[in-house]
Amino acid sequence: MKKAKVWIGISTLLLSVSALHAHVHAQNQSGSKYKGQAEAQQNTTNMVYLKLKRPTPAGTPSYLISPTDEGIAGAEIGIEDANITGKFLGYSLTLAHINALDSAATDAITHAPVVLIDSPDAQYQEAVRSVVSINPSALVVNVASGKDTFRRMHCELNVLHTYPSYQMKTDALGQWLRTKRLSSVLTLRGAHESDEAYLDAFLRTAKKFKLNIVEKKTWQASFDLRRSAFSEIPLFTRTKKPYDAIFAADTQSQYAYSLPFNTHLIVPIMGSAGLKPLGWHFTHEQWGARQLQNRFKDKYSRTMNEVDFAAYAAIIAISTALQRSDSSDFKNNDSQMHESVTGTRLFNALVEGQLSIAAYKGRQLTFRKGTRQLRQPIALAHEEALVIHAPLPGFLHQRDELDTLGDATTTCKDTL
Repeated sequence: MKKAKVWIGISTLLLSVSALHAHVHAQNQSGSKYKGQAEAQQNTTNMVYLKLKRPTPAGTPSYLISPTDEGIAGAEIGIEDANITGKFLGYSLTLAHINALDSAATDAITHAPVVLIDSPDAQYQEAVRSVVSINPSALVVNVASGKDTFRRMHCELNVLHTYPSYQMKTDALGQWLRTKRLSSVLTLRGAHESDEAYLDAFLRTAKKFKLNIVEKKTWQASFDLRRSAFSEIPLFTRTKKPYDAIFAADTQSQYAYSLPFNTHLIVPIMGSAGLKPLGWHFTHEQWGARQLQNRFKDKYSRTMNEVDFAAYAAIIAISTALQRSDSSDFKNNDSQMHESVTGTRLFNALVEGQLSIAAYKGRQLTFRKGTRQLRQPIALAHEEALVIHAPLPGFLHQRDELDTLGDATTTCKDTL
């Protein structure tokens, strides 16, 4: 009886070992098969970052000049993150940097379904047209300009905007002013065309939120070395009527830095100084943003800014489109898959398909069909800290609270 039990135990043990061996063998074969499939299915999508030089105006303090790798650094971090996921899903992204529309750029753009444009406002339209003339189906993403009129141009082209519009930024300020019950505003602007566009957006915000514009003043830039912004600001901000706040449009950093605690009436400063509406701020740490901030700082020895984030969001948007697009459009096992990944298909997936993007902002971000603008919260922050994210509590919308920021009802063809 005891011998029978022993033999039964030995038999059971041998069967268990045999089954375990078979299972491990099957797993190894399966792993090898999947590994082979992953290698076979790996497809590359080329992307181009077109960064045109921005001349630094005379009088801009050196500490306010943008980093030379602004935007490009954010795109590179985005490529790293996208390729981690792509390794398992059978795709990879590459990024080429170009700084002029020459013959080398033509070759790169010809083979790239996606082109990110970072250019001065004066060169933006020409850059878009040049890219599309080289590659008609390319998806062009604006990652550095907030000008609202650009959201109403190139309606027939595949153009997206991940950088927040001026209107989104000024609406965030309008919500804050209403919340704090500050209704009388003095507006200042520089002489640059982008300053005028920024101010125009704020004037539309003032009308929307019923704010009172006390006076509109223009700062006259000068090469006279005897002039000092700090000494002239108190007189420059003197008005006949009192004001509760000052909005400054100074995209070229010519005078706004001298406004805080230096105006005729000591009031909150906002816009290009003081309380700034930004697409990203280096103190933002919620929703996993801290790890992105840390990785960025470790790699580039500086903090991430809103142009970096706009480029990062553009890369993540393309990665999301590749992940979630219908398999009939992007067949991984098709030898011609690379040709099927066109800018038009990516554009349709993101805009018409309304794919949502996860980008450390606590909300699912999508592109507006009307203006092709990425919906996103706006950080209201000063030099030292993040104050709050807009939309602020109490500002509601029938479809999406993010549509309380910027133009949500207009279309690409509508004029301002």
